[in-house]
Amino acid sequence: MNEIIPKNSTQRIEKTDDIQPGQWYWIKPELDDSEKEKWFGCVIKVGSNYAELHSPHGSRGYSTIRIHFDNFWERTEFEPNPESIIQDNIKFYQSEVNRCLAEVREIVKRLGVADKDLIVDESSHSENALVVMNGTSNIKKYQADLIRAKEHDLPDLFSQIKRNSEHLTTWMTATVLPLETTIDKYERSIGSINDRIFNVSLYAGLTEEVVKCCDGKPAEFNEKLKVMQRRLYMDEECLLNYRHGGMEFKNIGEFDQWISLQENRERILPFPRCLVAMRVRREVKERGFDGKLLTAYINMGLEQADKFTFLYIRNGEQLYRLSCELDFGAMIFPDKNFYDPSRAMMVQRYGHKISQMITVTDYEERCKQYKENKIKEKEWEKQNPKEHYFRNPFRDHGFSPDDWHPFDQSNVYFDDCMADIAKDVKAYNRIAMIIQGLLDRSPVLHPHPPAKTWTPEGFNAAIELVYDGANTLYGGNKPDFEKYRKECNLSLNSQSIVIGQEFAWLKREAVKENNKRRSWRDRNHYDYKIYQPYGDPGPGYISKIHEWKARARKAIFRWERDRVSFYSRNDYWKDSPIPCSISVSAENLFNVSAYKLGDYKQFFLDPRTRAEYLRWAPMLLAAEEYCFENRKTRKLNRTKKED
Repeated sequence: MNEIIPKNSTQRIEKTDDIQPGQWYWIKPELDDSEKEKWFGCVIKVGSNYAELHSPHGSRGYSTIRIHFDNFWERTEFEPNPESIIQDNIKFYQSEVNRCLAEVREIVKRLGVADKDLIVDESSHSENALVVMNGTSNIKKYQADLIRAKEHDLPDLFSQIKRNSEHLTTWMTATVLPLETTIDKYERSIGSINDRIFNVSLYAGLTEEVVKCCDGKPAEFNEKLKVMQRRLYMDEECLLNYRHGGMEFKNIGEFDQWISLQENRERILPFPRCLVAMRVRREVKERGFDGKLLTAYINMGLEQADKFTFLYIRNGEQLYRLSCELDFGAMIFPDKNFYDPSRAMMVQRYGHKISQMITVTDYEERCKQYKENKIKEKEWEKQNPKEHYFRNPFRDHGFSPDDWHPFDQSNVYFDDCMADIAKDVKAYNRIAMIIQGLLDRSPVLHPHPPAKTWTPEGFNAAIELVYDGANTLYGGNKPDFEKYRKECNLSLNSQSIVIGQEFAWLKREAVKENNKRRSWRDRNHYDYKIYQPYGDPGPGYISKIHEWKARARKAIFRWERDRVSFYSRNDYWKDSPIPCSISVSAENLFNVSAYKLGDYKQFFLDPRTRAEYLRWAPMLLAAEEYCFENRKTRKLNRTKKED
């Protein structure tokens, strides 16, 4: 962009306090970019250790830079008369646009083309062309001039007009940039007002609803409220409806009854006065879809409801459920080392936000590993010259030292990082606002002493934080369900009782049904993931293997289905059943016969595998029920024999 840069028009100011939003400066290129020209920028924001400048905004974007105060005077020159610079550039590009338009008109007139923008009179065009041709001795030259004007002269001029118009628009918007700094101040004020409104709504109960799950004797008067750190998930804790994809929002009443049982209440809320945050599900539930818009809308509503956050509050034998629109995150309050100013930290930035924060010690260890991997990466490439780069096991997997910067005043994004931390602290503090509201205006936690949670002393007197989030950090490997299944399946034989065959059959039938529907050329067909044909019971959820092929490690299941026809649905017409079978690999089965009562607990008690319960719960809990019922039956038969 060929801006007008006046000579010797800048003056130098040396005080950081003199840098104000709305001022204009000339930004010099860095030493290694000496080929670039300096550009004109307006101070948009002044932070604690930096100034952010923007060039005039245009259709192709704008330049922006943050300059640390330590380097500010070496990189910039103050412009005392920015209005003159802006107006001179506006006049310059206006004159350039007018010059190009004049050249267009001259070419059009010289070639005998009518200069009309809206109404095209074909007869006048022909007359002008004839007059020009009659006065031209060289018709071929006139034809060449027309072609050159069409293919070169006019397109070049139109391109110049467009480019100069863009520059003109850019400089005309430059006068608005200083106003943006004022708008930014008002937006911050509005943000503060919104925060206060939100906090008042939390305290006043505008977004809360309390339901009593069970009644009883309250806790002692001086009992502190224990707040659990980790958010729990209802479906993982109670494993309701595990065969059907897990719990969802409409089961909340069932969960209230389940958690009210003393055994469950004592496990999830282990203190006499206790609070825990819960969500219905961790993962999105896979729901059926028939291709209709209404079904999609209903599924979206159910999926959103599954994300609601509930606070369960125990007060002695009493239990309450509080519905809250606020999403607390996986931890409703941070760890003790969430932010420690005494520890040297490094931050990885994505835009103006923190994507990750680690200690300097951790950073140095990663840098050391990074350098070692780079050496091993080059050695591997030499040893495997024909192998693809992505096969290199030592190639970079995301860490780069250049992406990390010190989290201190030397970082021009220090203010943004602190703002992110302050935002997180503000979100964490909202739980205290809710608790204060409950203590002041709700009978949920009565009786209790007067509480002032907004002071450190008052908070410590009324509330105790339980850092149970650390309990999820187990040493060693988490339980391996596939390994456990393989060990149980080693004893598979023709007498084994198994699970998994029904799901394999439902998937097979879904493929057949989807292929059938596609053959009908149904544009709105829905692809089933599982499908049960009418009149076909399948191989059974839990059943005995009919034939075991030890060498192929496959099980054969046989059953009979109804012969479906027009008449077979009539009670007066009975068709003979059709024999069916399916062959299922051992990898898709679980040997219930090898299961021992309580085996599921090793996966349930570890939160890491409990979160993956949809993988193991349908098999292990069904096996638990089957073994328990078998034990009851054997015990009953033994009692009858003794009698």
